[in-house]
Amino acid sequence: STAITISNEQGTTWTCAFNPFNSDVNPESVGPVYEELTFVNGLKSGQTTNWLAKSYAWSNQNKTLAVNIRPGVKWSDGKPFTAADVLYTFNLIKKNPGLDLNAAWSVLKDVKQSGSKITFDFKTSAVPYFYYIAAQTPIVPQHIWSTIKNPVTYKDTHPVGTGPFKMAS
Repeated sequence: STAITISNEQGTTWTCAFNPFNSDVNPESVGPVYEELTFVNGLKSGQTTNWLAKSYAWSNQNKTLAVNIRPGVKWSDGKPFTAADVLYTFNLIKKNPGLDLNAAWSVLKDVKQSGSKITFDFKTSAVPYFYYIAAQTPIVPQHIWSTIKNPVTYKDTHPVGTGPFKMAS
C-alpha cells in the first residue's frame, strides 16, 4: 500500500474535491484518479502511449477517429470500465458545456459506440485536436456520474477512477 500526500503549500483552505472537470482541482484528479484515452508526450514530439485506449486510427481525411478501448480495466470500485463510459463522458460534457474545459464540442460533430470501439466524427480535419480529445479529457464512470444532479458543481469528495490512487481521507 502506497500513500500520497497532497501538500497545501499556499496555506489556503482546500476542500477535498476531485471533480476532473473543475480547473481548480484538475491537477490533483486527472492522472492520479481519472485517466485519459492516451498520453501525449510533448517532450518527445507528441509521441503517444495508449492508456485507456488499446489502439486508435484516423480515417475519412482525418475527420474520423476510431478508438478501441483497452479490455480488463476496472474502476477503483471494482466495476468494469467500458466504451460506454467513454461515450457517456463525451455526451456529459456536450450536455453540460461548463464541463467542456477543452472545447471538445467546438470541433466534434458526433461520438458513437459500437462494442468496445468509440468513433469520434469531427466537423473538419482534426489531427491537431487529438491531444485535447484523447489526452486531455478525463473519462468518468457512467454508473456514478449518471446519478449526479449537477455535475458542473459536483465536488467529487470520494472519486471513483481508473487511475492508480484511491481517496482514503
